[in-house]
Amino acid sequence: MKLSTAFAATLLTASSAFSAPPAQPPHNPYLADSNYSIGHANSAQTDSTVDAGPVGPTRQLGDDEMRYQDLGMFNLAYLISGPDKNGKRVVWTSGSQFLAKLDYDTFDLVATLRLPGNDHADALTHEQFIKALDSKSSFDQKWAIARKSGYPSLSSVYTLLDKDNEYVAAGKGFVRIYGDATPGDHLSGIVVKAQWNQPANVTGESIGMNMTFDGHIVLATADGYVVVLSRDFSDVQIIRLPGAEEEIPKQPKGVAWIRNSFAVDEKGGIYIASQQHLHKVVWTGSRLSTSEQDGAWNEPFRNSLGRGTGSTPTLVGFGSDPDKLVVITDGDKLMNVTAYWRDEIPADWKQLPDAPSRRIAGLRPANFGNPKLAAAQSEQSVVSTGYGMLVVNNEPRNVPAPIQADRLSKNMFIGYLAYLKEYLPHGVQKFEWDPKTRTLNPAWVNNDVSDINGVPFVSTGSGLVYMSGARNDQWTLEGIDWATGQSKFHYVLGGARFNSFYSQPVIDGNGRVMLSGLYGPLRIQPKQ
Repeated sequence: MKLSTAFAATLLTASSAFSAPPAQPPHNPYLADSNYSIGHANSAQTDSTVDAGPVGPTRQLGDDEMRYQDLGMFNLAYLISGPDKNGKRVVWTSGSQFLAKLDYDTFDLVATLRLPGNDHADALTHEQFIKALDSKSSFDQKWAIARKSGYPSLSSVYTLLDKDNEYVAAGKGFVRIYGDATPGDHLSGIVVKAQWNQPANVTGESIGMNMTFDGHIVLATADGYVVVLSRDFSDVQIIRLPGAEEEIPKQPKGVAWIRNSFAVDEKGGIYIASQQHLHKVVWTGSRLSTSEQDGAWNEPFRNSLGRGTGSTPTLVGFGSDPDKLVVITDGDKLMNVTAYWRDEIPADWKQLPDAPSRRIAGLRPANFGNPKLAAAQSEQSVVSTGYGMLVVNNEPRNVPAPIQADRLSKNMFIGYLAYLKEYLPHGVQKFEWDPKTRTLNPAWVNNDVSDINGVPFVSTGSGLVYMSGARNDQWTLEGIDWATGQSKFHYVLGGARFNSFYSQPVIDGNGRVMLSGLYGPLRIQPKQ
């Protein structure tokens, strides 16, 4: 691993700071009582937990240490319920074919419900795909399999579990609430409790989902509509983000105006990134507002590629922390970690050089320790705990030319094939906000490890950040020291079956790690 000596002082500060537990985002009382009830872990979208995960040692995991369920394609998110009337929990997941409940203790399949939409490949076809991807077949043969496998609808990726352990998920043109067939019985089947149909004048696929701290479901569509629903769907409030009508007709082909989820704070702030701007919309308790008088704002970010940001906004700074920020990676060819003041801009704050907005508190290139690096992009949110912020490089070492020219094809290539050693991306970088100097500083770089396409997940309990990586064409779970950036261990999982496909490792309250196997959910349970 290459650690710059220029970062030594920052590393020492970060290491000593980690000994004091950082302030955690407040728990949303309307989400399920667990450590992972919504995508990106919490309403602040920090991708972090206080629960400790595994610490190694490095080794190949045996088949008896991995519990796998074949549920069809794209089971990419796992939400953990609160305890039911018997104190038991389940894990909810949805894919292209099934919504499912898994027993929290055993990871046994409890119930499934067939989802509306077209069938995807059955289990036998999956196994043929996996065998071919793991073989020595040509790139063209593997690419043909990737194209046949397809790409998931983003409307199915962002889901949440509410305080009643009811699962809220969007489909194409609707939102459904699912629950236990027998209320409070985690072993019962799955039923549809309610459905809201998207009106014709609200256009665009549903992209993100979150929950306000007064119990309203928040949605956003690719065309810039923000929708707030009461949990019984009796009240609906809709607003469109500034700039949507003017900018969407000029969009690059194949790029959605909104293409990631969003963060929500305890005061009603909703932070959404569009093609060129980061927006703060305010939920007042009765209406949505984009007015500055209500605390809303709309600020640009750097965007030389013209494709917008690949990250869900992440909130940084909670409780007694002196500075409250919201952070993204921007749309420059060499992305910048870009932090904004969440609320009022300090009166003495001067606009940073090269920053397109005075609201930007920090702007640092994610160059992974190489000042000559010309390009790096990530499709992951910035992972954070305390004032630490971590980004990964998803740019493969090389990409076949016909794929490079088309963004959707490139995303599919990264999703299916970038774990192969000839394409493997490298690079993880952490930044740290210093509230005394009000500066965003590089903390460490690790260029030995790879995060191919997944969102990292940090545990303050074990002091590690976990990533879905790859070594020698085999998928791995990587554990990296959050304070220093040193690789602490990795588990070797296996071949194409264990592809993270833009999802993330999830640590449950018992320290077990759930991973999104592309063809079904996986939980690893090491024996040592």
